[in-house]
Amino acid sequence: MRKLWTDGWNSFWHFTFGALTYKIPVILFIFLVYQLFANQGVYEKNVSVDILEYFIGLTSMMAAAHTLDYFQIKYSLKV
Repeated sequence: MRKLWTDGWNSFWHFTFGALTYKIPVILFIFLVYQLFANQGVYEKNVSVDILEYFIGLTSMMAAAHTLDYFQIKYSLKV
């Protein structure tokens, strides 16, 4: 199993798709189906790291949005 953030652009996209899921929830379903069934699926040794990078992106976006709400900072995450 590889370490976090060592897969170059793939790691970037996993994080980015996770962050985008905050506003476009269907990405969650698409990403998980792709990770679990593409290539070798759950038998690929790095699938757990890929999914973890994705959820770090999602959690980061949720934390950022809630922090901005808490401090009543005006922002727009409209799609």
